[in-house]
Amino acid sequence: MSAELHLALALAVATGTAYLLTPVAIQAAGRFDFYDKPKGYKGHAKPIPYLGGGAVLAAFVVAVLLLAGDLDRTLPLLAGVAILWLVGTIDDRRHLSPGLRVLIEIGLAAGLWVFDVGWDLGAGAVIDLIVTVVWVLAVVNAFNLFDNMDGASTAMALVVSAAVAVLGVIQADPWLTTVGAALAGSCLGFLPYNLARPQAKIFLGDGGSMPIGFAVAAIVMAGASAAASSWEAIATGLLLVGVPAADTALVIISRRRKGISVLTGGRDHLTHRTRRRLGTARSVAVTLGALQAVIASVALVALDVGPSAIITATVIVLAVAGAVITLLEREEDRLLAAGELFVPDEALDAARAKRISQPDPITIGDLALVTLALGAALSPFWDGFYASSAWVPLGLGLTLIAAMGAIRRPQRLPLPAWLALAGLVGIGLFGLLSARWAPSADLAVTMSNRWLVLAIVLGLGLILMRTSRRDVVTTVALATGTFVVAGSVLARMLGSDGSALFLAGRLHEPLGYINAEATVFLMGAWLWMAAAERREAWLAGLGLGGATAMVSLSLLSASRGAAIAAIAATILVLLAVPGRQRRAFALLVLGAGVAFAAGPLFEVYDAAQAAGGAASDDLIRRAARSVIVAALLAGIVWSAGTAFFERSGDATRRGITRLGHGLLWVAVAGAVIGGLATAGPISDRISRQWTAFSDVAQPGEAAAVAADGGSRLVSGSGNRHEYWRVAWDAFQDRPLQGVGAGNFERSWFANRTITEDVRQPHSIELQVLSEEGLIGGALLLLLLGGFALGVARVHRVAVPGLPSGGVAVAAVGVPATWLAHTSVDWQHLIPGTNAVALVMLAVLLRQPDRTTADATPLIPDAADDPVATTPPLAPGPVGALLHPATLAGAIVIALVVATVGATLTRQAFADHYREAAFQAINRDAALAIVQADRALRLNGDATRSYYAKAAALARMNRGRDAAAVLREATRRDPTNPVTWALLGDLATRRGQPSAAQRFYARALSLNPLDPGLQALAGRSGAPR
Repeated sequence: MSAELHLALALAVATGTAYLLTPVAIQAAGRFDFYDKPKGYKGHAKPIPYLGGGAVLAAFVVAVLLLAGDLDRTLPLLAGVAILWLVGTIDDRRHLSPGLRVLIEIGLAAGLWVFDVGWDLGAGAVIDLIVTVVWVLAVVNAFNLFDNMDGASTAMALVVSAAVAVLGVIQADPWLTTVGAALAGSCLGFLPYNLARPQAKIFLGDGGSMPIGFAVAAIVMAGASAAASSWEAIATGLLLVGVPAADTALVIISRRRKGISVLTGGRDHLTHRTRRRLGTARSVAVTLGALQAVIASVALVALDVGPSAIITATVIVLAVAGAVITLLEREEDRLLAAGELFVPDEALDAARAKRISQPDPITIGDLALVTLALGAALSPFWDGFYASSAWVPLGLGLTLIAAMGAIRRPQRLPLPAWLALAGLVGIGLFGLLSARWAPSADLAVTMSNRWLVLAIVLGLGLILMRTSRRDVVTTVALATGTFVVAGSVLARMLGSDGSALFLAGRLHEPLGYINAEATVFLMGAWLWMAAAERREAWLAGLGLGGATAMVSLSLLSASRGAAIAAIAATILVLLAVPGRQRRAFALLVLGAGVAFAAGPLFEVYDAAQAAGGAASDDLIRRAARSVIVAALLAGIVWSAGTAFFERSGDATRRGITRLGHGLLWVAVAGAVIGGLATAGPISDRISRQWTAFSDVAQPGEAAAVAADGGSRLVSGSGNRHEYWRVAWDAFQDRPLQGVGAGNFERSWFANRTITEDVRQPHSIELQVLSEEGLIGGALLLLLLGGFALGVARVHRVAVPGLPSGGVAVAAVGVPATWLAHTSVDWQHLIPGTNAVALVMLAVLLRQPDRTTADATPLIPDAADDPVATTPPLAPGPVGALLHPATLAGAIVIALVVATVGATLTRQAFADHYREAAFQAINRDAALAIVQADRALRLNGDATRSYYAKAAALARMNRGRDAAAVLREATRRDPTNPVTWALLGDLATRRGQPSAAQRFYARALSLNPLDPGLQALAGRSGAPR
């Protein structure tokens, strides 16, 4: 019997049976007095019989037992349906506890997985089991929550199960077709009674919605798993239950914003909000059912097209859902403010009473900010989350949190914030677009995802950063995290393994990159300078002591870029942030402390260079002690000075001020006179250092370039001139759109004059220009312009509610340090350290709060008041909800969030399967091929996935197939020399010397200075 015949018979049997059994259920409910009686938020005027679920499920069971077959899948499904019917029916009568219901649902979900009816994602049994349990819990409760209006849950189940039945026909799966059609028919036979006029004759009850949700969860898992693999199946399943999922998200968000329990009944569902416009329950059921049918149709078409279509469909649906939820919440806020919407008084009263009893609560926003700040500040312990295995999943999590925050409490952002955010998002999105012309699409997507994660960090910071109180919380959390990192470094330096922290005499650990290590401590210095601005003597001394320690530790990295960043940030802070005179004194004390410690600090590097290795542990311990003593002395001096100044009278303060002005002018005059007196020698030194900068050196020779007898910090030697030359040439070759995000390395290997291997031009400006051209450069200017406007806002002290005092110092100094240093390095590619700067940038750019700039930070955060409502965005009878700009803005934000989530999810799963393939090559080559294929279905441009598959094939002695895989990799990315070299290796092993010569010659043409390729080409006889 064909699948089509199964569909027709199951639909007919189930529809007729349900239609005949529903009157019986009505009579049984009357006999046992089993009614849903009107109360509270419920809308029906008189008691309505329950037990509708019994009729629906009886018809479903009859049709499935008669026609489905395949008892291995049928029996677990029907057993779960029967148990949940019993549980739901008891709950309709006696009200079971939510915890007990959840435990039963978890047990039934685990049972489905045990009998192979759950998800099979290829990620291991534990992951499959967890996803199955979460899926069943979510779908069962989504349908249970959706059963709040006549016909809503039943119509939705009808549409979803019908789509599954069609999927069964497409897959030629009679069992899936029969079960889907049986459930659809059962719901269809019940609907005439549930949607009767003027009022329903019977309700489903929990005894119907829970088992129906369970059946939908099971058949969607079965259908999606059969039609697609891994994440594609989950995306398809999400589309098939899209409307109930959106309703659940809407209810959770809405009630969380009001401080009302999610388990509380109410008229805030998607069905209720739709009914305000459509008028009747029948119209609501038809409209939402039709919407779900459209989404299900999109899912079926996308499955036929392929993975890219599934990604696109999921992104669009998520974006539209996010925009709709945002707009519906704003409309409800308007209706609440106008008194046009009923909300249970007891729930709001309880929320208000709770808020009054706790005037200064620790909010979810506070906890989220502290977690974000501490995670960023402590990231050096995890290599700054540099590996994609770290930043991709973290980026996904932050994207979800940012989306929830934007929906829960949408807010306007000032122009500087929009500019900075648009710049980062634009660089990421244009980078994704550049994959169309980039030599390596995989490199373009990976680099773009890095940019998008940075944009999410900034966006999340702007969402959470609402008040002066949050400014202080964030600054303290970041300062605490940097103190922990600095403390661990000093402790290890004082111990027996201090030398392990250094590389060639420069502080290298715990981050693992010397220059970024210096940036971390310089940003930490500005965070501690925030406390040095305070009027309390002990706190000011503590802050300046901490800042002194941070700057001293940054000297241990001997980073010239960090020195440039420190000078640039100091000048900007002094010029832009009010209170510069007091700050100048603080910086002088800090400078004196650093100068006190400088001798032992520089000795570590000098001794290591002289010994050609590492400095002795004694020198390292001496340096650590000098840092501690310098910090203590600077802190004590500043604390005493602050105490004296604060306790002095006005006349004394004016005298100190005049003295300070005099000393500063003397210092400036001395610097000018000294500069003029030594103009000749300085000019000569600059000339020599420019020569050292422009003369490149091969690896191992750069350290020998003369630093003119001075500190490494004033030496111009190094190879940045060469990095920047290649980047500039790449930009000139493609000035408009660039060579493609992340593809600088292709230009570097083809055009370099030294053998050093680098992947980026060590400059954020030149990287963006070379990889994304003038378009990317314009987007980067938006980021820089947002920062500049933020600094200008802080400079205007009359603006209330903006960061001021010490917080303003940190908000300007930290991002300025990061931007200055990454202009001559590649700090922007280290997500953890970037997050420190971006979080403080959010402090600088946030919307001014409703308090004055000097208000106490302990004022409760009104933005997190669970009973506060957001004012309408614009005046008018309809409000801002239907304003085109508001609608467009909501859709754009939702699209960006969904795009970021989709591209990160794609990379996360592709990377996971690729690494699993590499790990399986030696123990199970066949499994490695399966995993590599999964990775390639997600990302067909990733050359490393082709390498894994080719290696597995070669291990199985399938050399011809392995060569075909590598040739496909060269078709996808013809500029990758590694792939051509691997083809040469394979040809050599297969006894094809002429082919090996061609492949090695092609590889060498793409990377002519690589010594390994030169050797291979020489041995094969290829032209060099």
